[in-house]
Amino acid sequence: MNETPYNQLPENIKLSFRVVYSELVADEITVFKNKSEKWGVLTIVKRFGLFWSHGYLVRPIYNSIGFIKSLNLIEAVKYENDTWNRDENSYLYYDLNGKLVWQSKLGERTSIDDFGNVFLNRKEQIGLLDSNFTQLITPKYDQLQALNAFCLKALKDGKYGIVNRNDIQVLDFDFTEIFTAAENNQVIVKKDKTYFVFDPENSSLAELPFSKLLNASSNTYGAPSPESYNYFKSITDLEEDEDPYYDEYDGYEMIHCKGKWGIIDRAGKVIIPNDYCYVDFLRNPMYFKVGIGEIEVFDYEDTEKQSRTAIRNVKWGIADIHNTIVVPIEYDWIDEVESTIWVVYKGGTVFYNDDYQENYWTIEKGKLGVYNLNTLITPIEYDSIVKNWFRIKDYIFVQKEPANSEYDVYTFEGKKIESNKPNPRNHMPNGW
Repeated sequence: MNETPYNQLPENIKLSFRVVYSELVADEITVFKNKSEKWGVLTIVKRFGLFWSHGYLVRPIYNSIGFIKSLNLIEAVKYENDTWNRDENSYLYYDLNGKLVWQSKLGERTSIDDFGNVFLNRKEQIGLLDSNFTQLITPKYDQLQALNAFCLKALKDGKYGIVNRNDIQVLDFDFTEIFTAAENNQVIVKKDKTYFVFDPENSSLAELPFSKLLNASSNTYGAPSPESYNYFKSITDLEEDEDPYYDEYDGYEMIHCKGKWGIIDRAGKVIIPNDYCYVDFLRNPMYFKVGIGEIEVFDYEDTEKQSRTAIRNVKWGIADIHNTIVVPIEYDWIDEVESTIWVVYKGGTVFYNDDYQENYWTIEKGKLGVYNLNTLITPIEYDSIVKNWFRIKDYIFVQKEPANSEYDVYTFEGKKIESNKPNPRNHMPNGW
């Protein structure tokens, strides 16, 4: 059975329609690109027992085609003179019978979200159409984004507010930020330096006791997970930063935002209390890396004689989503290498690696060991662990210096394999 939707067309169909790429997007409906670099849509038109024939649902005259799952529509975009120009492209929408249901005017652009909202951009102003492409909101906002199926975050004249789908104002345009994630139809908003939870059902604003909120981000490769975007990093007792215009996502947030860190959900409910000097998301959304101490920043020269930004005076552990400590907060650094497999370090220096295509906090010169959930399964006496793109598969391969020394192998249960040891090259994570 072919599990991928890509390039499933029979060879004779590929030849007949000069197909170079195809994707099955719905039952019997395939979008494709031909040798002329034009896009169209094919569907099954005749069946002969076990055999079938294809025909055009949408002829291949477009520069791009996509399938809008929320509305079961095909979106086709045509460039004027085959040259992309956002002010001259045409957007057309076909139903699954190949009938044209709507076409944009010259200079209009559209986008459709998961709620089935059709956003219309005209002269850099955004409005809203319903699923039948009837205008609900005239293009007049600088930004417009759905918070849920009923309300939309809107930006006008540099201030944010909330409107419903009939353009009735739900929250005044007096706010500096509105977080797009909503919980039980409640949403977090910010006015100047104060955060509130807004409940549109009763138009109430409840102040939150946080100095700063940050979207989910992580120092761990492959994190945060999609589930983690239901949460925010929260900070209380925030110290004024020397550089208030820093980029929140440049990796230096822990040293730019000194205070007490925790985690809240999208309605402002505390998940991890503000008891830590830093909290970070992991790939596993049920756990967080937490630190205690007063972060001290200093300049460090690494083993390659490169000058680095480094931190000290912090101990690290792992807390679960109920704030139960599963790895004691006593280590100088921790890395996640699988769902509940963590590498812990004692000694060494934690620094920021900003080499080409790197950009993450790491450690060198420390001794490491490995935890599986809350159990230490190797001694903390090793200098390196074998991993591929920050991950491991089904064994723990660890090694002492020098690099060409014999390696040790442990199972995830902590059993050391003394004879017939597996080769690390045969146990890399799938897909890496």
